[in-house]
This record gives sequence, structure tokens and C-alpha cells, in this order.
Amino acid sequence: MVGRAVPILRADWERLANERVGHWWRACEAALGKPLGPPPTVELSTRLRTTAGLAIPARRHIKLSFHMFRHEGLDRFDSTIAHEVAHVACDLHHRRSCHHDHRWQRLMRALGLPAERCHDYSSVQRKPRTTMNCPGCQRPVQLGPVQWKRFTLAQARFRCTACNTELPRPGMAPGGAGSVQAAELGALHAATQRALQLWNAWVDRARPQ
Repeated sequence: MVGRAVPILRADWERLANERVGHWWRACEAALGKPLGPPPTVELSTRLRTTAGLAIPARRHIKLSFHMFRHEGLDRFDSTIAHEVAHVACDLHHRRSCHHDHRWQRLMRALGLPAERCHDYSSVQRKPRTTMNCPGCQRPVQLGPVQWKRFTLAQARFRCTACNTELPRPGMAPGGAGSVQAAELGALHAATQRALQLWNAWVDRARPQ
């Protein structure tokens, strides 16, 4: 069995990514039947951990997850590069945001690739969803990690899509839109009183003796 060379330095991965972006950009131009100008610039981002890639068509720019690129290798990650290049090419060609609509799907099929919205990579460690029962219809409702954090910090409120019942926060009685509002008003009142006390203390210290 013949082994394959694996890039070691980040510069090698960047060169490899730029080569594949150029390849898929020329393929998009051929599929769309018109030149699209210079290919998108590429950034290997160390901050993308749960997203393989991100296209910014207005800037002709593509962000790729350096973490996933290294762990998955070019054979698997090449489809992600084509996915993001197709977003930029499709938006520039149609002069509008196409997202994952039929125009983008048609371009992906013309490239000989599946028109899938997401990729399943083993290097992605997604946080599990939280499941709770709706107090109205008793159906299970799932909240993602970001939604759950905002929910528990009282930064957002959610309703069941089946019966439109508001979901109670942990430690609160169900049906408690009123209890949620009362808690928020109580916290706001306490903060206002504390700010008023600090202001009065500062005014007293600032007065000439």
C-alpha cells in the first residue's frame, strides 16, 4: 500500500485550500457559462469548531475550519470547499442571496456533487440538545445549547410549536408567563433601587462640607 503525504505546516494547508478553491471556481464558471472574475479569498479559521465552512459572497471570501480541514483531510473536506465556492458563485451570478435554494442545488449537481446543506464530520463535537415536556400538550420539545443557555438566563422565551404554550423556565411553575414577568420586574426594581442608593451616596460625598 502506497502512503500519501500529509501537510504539516499551516502554510501548506492554506496553499492546498487555495488550489482547490481555484479548481472549483473554474468549474462553477464552466457550469454557469460565464466568467465570474477573480476567485474568492480563503481564510483558514481556528475559531470555526462546529461549522465546516462559511461563505461571504459580498466580500468574495470563504472561511474554512482549520480544525476540521486537518482532521478530515482533503478527500472528505473537498466537498465542503466546493459547497462554499458554489455559494459565492451562485450569489454573484444571480446577483442575489440564493442560500440553499434550487439555484444553488442545480449548480452543485452540475459540479457532480450532492446538494446537501450540512456535512457529517467525526471531528465535530456538537453539544447535545436539552429535551423538556410542554406543560400544555405534554409533547417533548428540544432546545439547542445556545437556546437553552439564553432560556435559563432569562434572555429569551420560547413556545411549543404544537399548542403555542409558553415553556416555563427550570424552577418556575408552569403557565408562568406572569411569574416570569414578575421575576423580571422584581429584579429590575432591585437594580434601580441599588443604583439610586449609589447615586445618593456619591452626591453626599461630593457636597462641600
